[in-house]
Amino acid sequence: MDTFITHGYKICEKFFDEDQCKLLSNNILETRDLNNIFQSKEECKKEQNIFGTNPRPGRNLLEKLDTSFIFLNENFNLEMTKVLGNSWRILDYKLVMGFPNNYIPKWLSEELKDMLVPNLGPYVKPKYRDITYFCGVDFHQDIIDFPDRESDIITSYIYLDKVDENSSPLHLLSHSHKLGASIFPHNLKTIGAKKYLYKNDFNEQQNCDLIKLMGDGGCLYYWHCNVLHGTQPQIDDKPRISVRILIDKNSKSISDCLIDNANKISKGSLSLQKTRQDLDSSGKAVIFGNKINQI
Repeated sequence: MDTFITHGYKICEKFFDEDQCKLLSNNILETRDLNNIFQSKEECKKEQNIFGTNPRPGRNLLEKLDTSFIFLNENFNLEMTKVLGNSWRILDYKLVMGFPNNYIPKWLSEELKDMLVPNLGPYVKPKYRDITYFCGVDFHQDIIDFPDRESDIITSYIYLDKVDENSSPLHLLSHSHKLGASIFPHNLKTIGAKKYLYKNDFNEQQNCDLIKLMGDGGCLYYWHCNVLHGTQPQIDDKPRISVRILIDKNSKSISDCLIDNANKISKGSLSLQKTRQDLDSSGKAVIFGNKINQI
């Protein structure tokens, strides 16, 4: 049985041309000064902007760069068809940057301490909000962004440079998709150095192996939208830049594609009316205790 069905994710090493990925990464880095990317503490307080700071159409650096080697890649299109069927469509695509700790102002590091989703978007200057910046993010499911949506979405993730232990590698919990969608933050308990006991909203339980995705530029990873995953803060001085693509099945009919077969073995719900409870109505964090940083 395909690893996507049984484990919830798939690793495709050396999938895209490494030199083209490196060129794209260099072109991205040339667009910003990491030493001068943040607003001051006073500017942030004055703006009080929590929502609307991520990339969007018209403010998305990836739209302006040559990505034909990704989106027009025949093997990529064949791979997505195998997972999602013939009617798949791209919902969203953007650049994600694991931001190095040593570039983050001390006052901001204190403010983000132990936060579950430390998105740096509200703190960077508006002209730089065409990339999503993180300094780690706790275990979550990508269904979190789609209340009332069926679990017919995958995330494709491309490393543009070599990623090792110090480069904020993605952490995935294998088999976690089998419990369906649950409200964030998630009920997790460590049961060993590389294992978690995961309990969903319906008290179903699953032992999950911790998988760290490390590899060269050009590696493609994709996973089911109910797979728990996250990252720790970036230790390396150089940012980890990746391409993140959300893709859906775009068809209600049941087929023999991988995501339909994966959903058939789900023990939980495939959709949620409410996807998170860590924020208040203004978007301010009210729950803390980042589990991924306790590894």
